Amino acid sequence: MNSDLKFDNTEIAFSQKSSSELRKAYLMFKMMSNPRWVSLGSNLALFGLKTRLPLIPQIIKSTVFRQFCGGVNRSDCSDLVSDLNQNGVKAILDYSVEGQESEVQYDKKTASIIDSLQTVNGNDGEAFGVFKPTAIGAYSVFENALNTDANQDTKEAFERIRKRYVSIFNEAARLKVRILIDAEETWMQDSADLLALEMMERFNTNDLIVYNTFQMYRHDRLEVLSSWISTGRNKGFKVGAKLVRGAYMEKERERALKLGYNSPICKDKQATDNNFDNAIHLVFENIDHCGLVIGSHNEASTLLTSTLMKEKGIEPGDPRISFAQLFGMSDQITYNLAAHSYNAIKLIPYGPIRDVLPYLIRRAEENTSVAGQTGRELTLITKELKRRKILN
Repeated sequence: MNSDLKFDNTEIAFSQKSSSELRKAYLMFKMMSNPRWVSLGSNLALFGLKTRLPLIPQIIKSTVFRQFCGGVNRSDCSDLVSDLNQNGVKAILDYSVEGQESEVQYDKKTASIIDSLQTVNGNDGEAFGVFKPTAIGAYSVFENALNTDANQDTKEAFERIRKRYVSIFNEAARLKVRILIDAEETWMQDSADLLALEMMERFNTNDLIVYNTFQMYRHDRLEVLSSWISTGRNKGFKVGAKLVRGAYMEKERERALKLGYNSPICKDKQATDNNFDNAIHLVFENIDHCGLVIGSHNEASTLLTSTLMKEKGIEPGDPRISFAQLFGMSDQITYNLAAHSYNAIKLIPYGPIRDVLPYLIRRAEENTSVAGQTGRELTLITKELKRRKILN
């Protein structure tokens, strides 16, 4: 492994946080280490917003929202993006509103994404644009579009989604702005993959513009990624791959059990880790035909990537390879990468508190369920608080 890169330097990791902010983060992760507290807090937040209890939005804003979101709108995030950039970290601003379904809203969201590309292009602090497929098209359309018995309305709706993709990537290609396409649940991903591959073939012939997200807790993704790389080699386009472990594990397993099909999720964490690291090796074997974003809070996978870069003589700042962590988590990875001149990125969700609550609840639940994540955060924050002589 790359002995030059270590993730235990908490002075670097938390240099951007005041002692007050660090104490709040400690309390936040302490709460998230208890599944009962997470469940209770999530239910209270949903109930409070639904019944419009006056204090609930402020409580959410001063706690979990502040920890994991950059603000209500893009302008709220501007100071944060600037501060990150001064520390050698780029940003990806992600409008994390879920569950809006109407053609008018999809068109408005598409226009908003296109407008945001101008900002990304003009801001040195932003690394990528990003969008979620179901932000610009209905869940039901993505789920059913590829079925042989899809009705005409579904086919026409899917064609409108395809046109939205083209309009987004036309502007991205004109501005030379890279875009990450977020992943969806398995029952919607095939349609999203079809469009992503079409966009790569059309827009990734010269520059790497289109990046698809591969959830490596799915046991089929390594084969899919390999197939895409082979197709790209044959047809003369590059594959942009953002590798993540995954975001819908419990939902995927429950649905598979309920409907009686084999779970798409790897049998255990070790199998997922192996799948993820094998995907890293695959990309490096084809690095001249790929772009890679390591979307991970896993230190071992990050070290593996940096080691392969060193072995292949790839400089830390090579634009083909970036590392991304969610805002509010794994600062020890992000800032130590930046200190060694790697392309380090924070993905910063934003949006109205009421609208981003589903994202925040999922983030809290994932921190509870991911083995070791919350414990690692608490250990490092505690270490830094002791270094600052705030804790004994």
